[in-house]
Amino acid sequence: MMNMEMSSNTKAILLLTAPLLLGRGKRTNSVKPLSVSEYDRLARRLHECNWQPADLLGPKSGAILHESLPGLDDERINQLLERGFLLSQAIDHWQTRAIWVLSRADPDYPDRFKRRLGGSAPPVLYGCGDATLLENGGLAVVGSRNADDELMEYAESIGHSAAESQCTVISGGARGIDYAAMHGALTEWGTVVGILADGLEKAAMERGNRDVLMDNRLVLISPYDPKAGFNVGNAMQRNKLVYALADAGLVIESDYNKGGTWAGAVEQLDKLSLVPIYVRSKGDISNGLRALERRGALPWPNPATADDFRGVIDGKQPHQGDKAIKQSAFSLDCGEVVIPSQGNKEEPIVQSAPAVGTENVQTATPADALLGVVEQLLASIEKPITASNVAEHLDVSKRQAGDWLKRLEQAGKYQRRNKRAPYERVVQLNPLFH
Repeated sequence: MMNMEMSSNTKAILLLTAPLLLGRGKRTNSVKPLSVSEYDRLARRLHECNWQPADLLGPKSGAILHESLPGLDDERINQLLERGFLLSQAIDHWQTRAIWVLSRADPDYPDRFKRRLGGSAPPVLYGCGDATLLENGGLAVVGSRNADDELMEYAESIGHSAAESQCTVISGGARGIDYAAMHGALTEWGTVVGILADGLEKAAMERGNRDVLMDNRLVLISPYDPKAGFNVGNAMQRNKLVYALADAGLVIESDYNKGGTWAGAVEQLDKLSLVPIYVRSKGDISNGLRALERRGALPWPNPATADDFRGVIDGKQPHQGDKAIKQSAFSLDCGEVVIPSQGNKEEPIVQSAPAVGTENVQTATPADALLGVVEQLLASIEKPITASNVAEHLDVSKRQAGDWLKRLEQAGKYQRRNKRAPYERVVQLNPLFH
């Protein structure tokens, strides 16, 4: 378990941002803590003035606040900072339950949150278990709460595979897919990070979690008070944290255009792009998964060995379990591509029905093969094209279409006269006639 000693900076940040829930989880005072964005504005101003949050607890706090409040109510700030007795009660309560707290000012705060989320990183994290697991990276596994037995078994098998490849499973701890993947990893003596939207205190006290917490194989964290109850908004905001700690994400099941799993995956694909997003490619594929694929998610390559699984997570080309690149988002056959496992680097890559534009097969990835298919599809359009044209023609998002066109431009397949001009296909001449 982690050292429970709390820094002065963390105490100040808790006073400013935490509800400090006691009793039945109800707020004991009426003053509203700072939101993430409000605290970020204050923190930036403090940093500009070479002050730390802990300085707000000292004798010069009045002068510091006078110069540091970026549009915030100074009376509200003072009322928050005066909750010292309430904070001491909360700290005692957390310590008796082995719950620790990290703030953005602490050196042990997850570096991935700082780098990937910036000012939207949670000001404080509550946790139980080995915090060093937060730096491992791993596979984010997410999916629907209401999953059938077959999907639960599949999620558990993914957890098994992750454990065998010494890859940490990162998930949201909700019932259904999240729980099954986490349970699968733990039963095979793997490591798991659970990022909870509610009920951290209850989860930390559950008998079924205590042994793996003590064995340093499970860490539970939450950006919300350990006594906080379920809140839809909190659950939605938690999604980005799951992906932010990971190296890749796997969506095992999702409803179409609704639910937290869908919202979190779409946010990654359309906006944040923190990690590659994969979707399950075996069994009955739902409309939700197909729609995520159309937005740019990749089919899960079903790695056959622990080394191959690790290769997927590390962003290296895996050996495909079925020796073929899965069908693209347009349900077109990319042609068979057999790629050697990492343990046999000298084995040549065997490729049949090569896609246009993927001549350098030694460095081919699923994304490269898919880009070749995109180029083939666009070859039928003779006039100059824009991202809007491609999005409409291929039934994908405009953002995805723009990304493909930029990659084709980088590969020398298309060009533009200026940044606002449409893309024109580059005619490849026979070098004998140059």
